[in-house]
Amino acid sequence: MVVYIFVTLLVVLLGVLIKDNFIYTDRAQISDRQKSINRVSLFFVYFVLAFLSGTRVAVGNDYWVYRDNFKLIAQQRVVSSEIGFNGIVKLVQWFAGYDNYKPVFFVFSAITVFFFVKALYDQSEWFAASLFLLLANGFYFSSLNTVRYYLAFAIALFSIKLLWQEKHLAFLLLILVTATIHKTFLCVIPIYYLAKINWKKRDIPFVAVASVLLLVLKGYVRKIMFIIYPYYEGTYLDDNHISYINILKATAVLVFSVIYYKKAIKGSPINRFYFNLNIGALIVFSCLWYLPETTRLGYYLSASNIFLIPSIIKAIDNRKQRIFWAVVIGLAYMAFFLFYLRSLYAVNIRILPYYNLFFA
Repeated sequence: MVVYIFVTLLVVLLGVLIKDNFIYTDRAQISDRQKSINRVSLFFVYFVLAFLSGTRVAVGNDYWVYRDNFKLIAQQRVVSSEIGFNGIVKLVQWFAGYDNYKPVFFVFSAITVFFFVKALYDQSEWFAASLFLLLANGFYFSSLNTVRYYLAFAIALFSIKLLWQEKHLAFLLLILVTATIHKTFLCVIPIYYLAKINWKKRDIPFVAVASVLLLVLKGYVRKIMFIIYPYYEGTYLDDNHISYINILKATAVLVFSVIYYKKAIKGSPINRFYFNLNIGALIVFSCLWYLPETTRLGYYLSASNIFLIPSIIKAIDNRKQRIFWAVVIGLAYMAFFLFYLRSLYAVNIRILPYYNLFFA
């Protein structure tokens, strides 16, 4: 636990040095000195996070499951993972050798952390705050487990930039390619385009009725789900678990957003996009709790809060209010982070204790 807390403090402090990098502003105005500081700080943020993740050994409850699957993939055996993931595994093992699984984990870690850091650097108005939220929410540390999903998750954050730059072909191609690593990524297409719509007050009843129908028709929704993922039915993932903490977090962000809606969201299409994604996350966590993929689907939606929250705080004109909300939200996420870290010792997670190639 101490290692994770130390790494969080270190990279957030490095992140404080990164300024004026927001892609939707004129980067030509950044001084050469600040550009150099940004590059160096960004490199060390990436290096620390990639090193921690890439050199891990026996961290995550599925670590050895993945190792066994790597061997099966090399043997041309049938596995549940997608063709793109299998192809990367084969390529790394072609260079590193059969059952040399540590380089495989390192490659996936390096790619995942790259997309995390690149997404934050390009799309956050306040890099250090977004980095803190990425870590405190557990998104980065959870990537030490469920390797395939969190690679897709990191790419999902990165892909937002392509959508807002109107690079729709590149966006769709990236989605399709990434879906060969984790096919849940296909849901990003309808989710992001629906969130891009400028929904009006008159649409609220429609959204409410659709949400209720998800509960009423849960039997049919589950049947569709298990056609896509038949091997999840009846497993430990199919536990009908309601994540009250995720519902609480999405609700809190919604309330905070509504308070400063006119100031930070109404006139900002990108923040309205994030706002809509958070509402979608609340619906998923509240009305689709009976699906095994609920948390993963919800995270595709709620992850954008790492951009939304800092943007709202920066938009608050009143200095005392801005400091108040920064402190309150920071303390709340610190408390959640400590709660989250304690959960990592669980046998079905096992992201703690941490071991790597150099020390146990």
